[in-house]
Amino acid sequence: MKTMSNALNEFKIFFLNKNCEIVLEKLSKIKTFLVNDCFLSISLFAAIVTSFFNTPNWGYVDFKVIICLFELMIIVKAFEEYSLINHLSLLILNRCKNERILLQVLCLFAFISSMFLTNDVALMAVTPLLINISRKSGYNIILPTILITISANLGSCATPIGNPQNLYIFSHYQLHIGNFFSYSLPICIVSLFLLLCITFFFSPKQISFSMKDASVLEKKKIIVFSALFVLLILNILGTIPYYITLPILILVTLILNKSLLKKLDYGLLITFVCFFISVGNISNIAAIRNFLTVLTNTSTNIYLSSLLLSQIISNVPSSILLAPFSFDWHALFYGVTIGGLGTPIASLASIISYKILILEYPNKKKEYLSKFLLLNFFCLLIIGLIFYIYIQLN
Repeated sequence: MKTMSNALNEFKIFFLNKNCEIVLEKLSKIKTFLVNDCFLSISLFAAIVTSFFNTPNWGYVDFKVIICLFELMIIVKAFEEYSLINHLSLLILNRCKNERILLQVLCLFAFISSMFLTNDVALMAVTPLLINISRKSGYNIILPTILITISANLGSCATPIGNPQNLYIFSHYQLHIGNFFSYSLPICIVSLFLLLCITFFFSPKQISFSMKDASVLEKKKIIVFSALFVLLILNILGTIPYYITLPILILVTLILNKSLLKKLDYGLLITFVCFFISVGNISNIAAIRNFLTVLTNTSTNIYLSSLLLSQIISNVPSSILLAPFSFDWHALFYGVTIGGLGTPIASLASIISYKILILEYPNKKKEYLSKFLLLNFFCLLIIGLIFYIYIQLN
């Protein structure tokens, strides 16, 4: 009996230790996940802290935006998986013969591709290519990377799906696509003109490199996902409701390539949910609500406050925080778009290109950040002043 009792106790101890190991391992994974994604950690912390001051409500979360973002992530991941983006970029790059033309082509590619594939994806595609070119030719890529980052951030403002804040603004204000383009096209034209002017300060020095073309995989599947992309656009425009597009997209993905669903950045979706909850909580605190009402009572105020706030908390949470307090969507749109320039945290996409570059060149941190701030604030000052005057005239 004693032997059996001892054996039972040993089993209990083993079982408890094993469970503790599993729990600790899971907690370690969660900790690593949160440390690696600082924006998720900050947004989660903000959601928890603000919930002590106001009872959170699921009504704060714009699930239409979350679903549209989820659908967009699936389609973009499919285009990445089947090498469509790499194929198009390499097809263009192999024809560049000097550094200035190379930079202009890269800026244009980032500018245009970000309109449809988001600024994050454009930078995830172009920055590694730029690093590869640098390896093969000795091309100094610090300034080009910064300029391409600015191009992706500004180009993404052209369409409702170019970046998360556009998606939110388009959904929140229930905009008509024609009305949206009437305000997005002017800033696109001004931005593109400024970027191309800057490229002429770069030397037209000859450059020689050759990169193997990435062949497009699964062409039939790309056609299917392209059709789903059109369906997504119709969903965003309000032609087809999300409760129809979402099941279709998930079903097709499960049939064609279910592994795509495992590769999505679910941290981004959780970050958005946390943004909505924390902003909803803050907006329902009387003193803050009164302050934000005063802060956004004119077009000029909403423009300047969104631009400046973006420098501190990034342009996505700035748009979510300020939109409920103002009907001047165009001033908010210009503020968070131009506010994406400036500090590295002003736009989440800027962090992506920085991380990719520094991973390859860890000794270039100071040089990159100093030049990043200089070039970004220069563009912010020029474009910001132009659209400050534009808002005053309108």
